[in-house]
Amino acid sequence: MPSAEHESPVALAKLDPSLVAWLLTNVFNVKVPDYHHARAHPTDVRVLVPRTYHADGMLLYCDPADRPLLAVVLEIQRRWDATKRRTWKLYVAQLETELDVDAALLVYCPDSRTARRYRGLFEFDGLSLTLRPFIFTPNDVPLVVDVELARSNPALAVLSAICHGHDAQVEATFPALMEALRAVGRKTAILYYDVVLAGLPAAARTRWEAFMTTTAEYEYRSELLRELAARHEEQGEARGEARGEARAILTVLDGRGVAVPAEARERILGCTDLAQLDTWLRRAVTAPTVDDVLGG
Repeated sequence: MPSAEHESPVALAKLDPSLVAWLLTNVFNVKVPDYHHARAHPTDVRVLVPRTYHADGMLLYCDPADRPLLAVVLEIQRRWDATKRRTWKLYVAQLETELDVDAALLVYCPDSRTARRYRGLFEFDGLSLTLRPFIFTPNDVPLVVDVELARSNPALAVLSAICHGHDAQVEATFPALMEALRAVGRKTAILYYDVVLAGLPAAARTRWEAFMTTTAEYEYRSELLRELAARHEEQGEARGEARGEARAILTVLDGRGVAVPAEARERILGCTDLAQLDTWLRRAVTAPTVDDVLGG
């Protein structure tokens, strides 16, 4: 079952691609070329057989003329899947062939045991094409408590809090995380705040919201939550609330550019279970596809 907590690294990478460059450089000692900017790349990988493979995210790091210098495939892997030994190679090979640049595969595994299995999967590839995936876990992400570091790298501060959400010391990140939000524009801060709310486990999220309420000079209120509040004010009955939450889900997905086929849209609008709608809404903040929102 997809979890917003586990999808957050891809959402953060899309908000600030420099986070991926930081991870490659500081966690894996990879030389990232000097780039002017980075942009998202379509994540569908098509082959001659009528089938499309879909990566969780793809980024291109480019020069001032928008020519790609480096491509990065982003994957979130929550459970074991032996087929990744071949499909991950397909993602990388397709990008390198299409763009004529090196492509890195960056994989986030929330579970350390799962990460070890995937690392072992690529140690001995025999006659097959060799792939070197860069696999990291929450333990590889530092606990960001330094305010200056958080201000200079807000996405890392957010990722740090999410990765250490189950740790007792997660509250130590809150002051730096608040300063990270203040360091970016209001619109971007709201997007980051959404990712924090979706990514933290319930207990840590409650402590974070309490910290912000008592410490921050003003309340961050996301467009997502503002949409919910407006819907709830307009619709007092349970059916109206469900309809409002369903439309909020579609609003969030539309704002993030996630395609929603007619069948999925009808399923969302037809749901009257508020608990289910709330689960879908939290997933919608970071999930890469509508299937990840509705799955499970």
